[in-house]
Amino acid sequence: MINNIIFLDIDGVLNSDKYFSSIEDKEDTYTDPVAKLLLDIDMTKVKLLLKVVHISHAKIVISSTWRRMKLYPSIKEALINIGLPIVGETPFLDGQRGEEIRAYLADNQVDNFCIIDDEVFKDYQELEDNLIKTNFYQDGLTEENCYKIIKKLNKERKK
Repeated sequence: MINNIIFLDIDGVLNSDKYFSSIEDKEDTYTDPVAKLLLDIDMTKVKLLLKVVHISHAKIVISSTWRRMKLYPSIKEALINIGLPIVGETPFLDGQRGEEIRAYLADNQVDNFCIIDDEVFKDYQELEDNLIKTNFYQDGLTEENCYKIIKKLNKERKK
């Protein structure tokens, strides 16, 4: 079986500036810190990502700075319970996201991969061919992005 991996950023992918504007009044209603933090994730974007995962049979590796948060283990557990197949995180190498992804690729069997991020890091270089760039200031993850991700991840299956 082909091992497809999605390197997932969270801010600007599973949320957006537009989304944050729509939830401004709701944050004060949560006292549980995990529930409050989960409110920062747009579940409509999670549903889009779930479709991608289902079609491409991909697993998710978190590359977002969220993996450094104190509450990340609880957030990860909640996302797994929703259905996201999170299998790990990139190592933390002082914010060098390209190097972090390269380190993960060097230590793990990965056939195809896609990076979903709203930023292009200077150290991406040759990784940019696998980048699907989202837009934090607009919608984050979109249907069009999902189509591109599936196309990239399924390229090996057609051979």
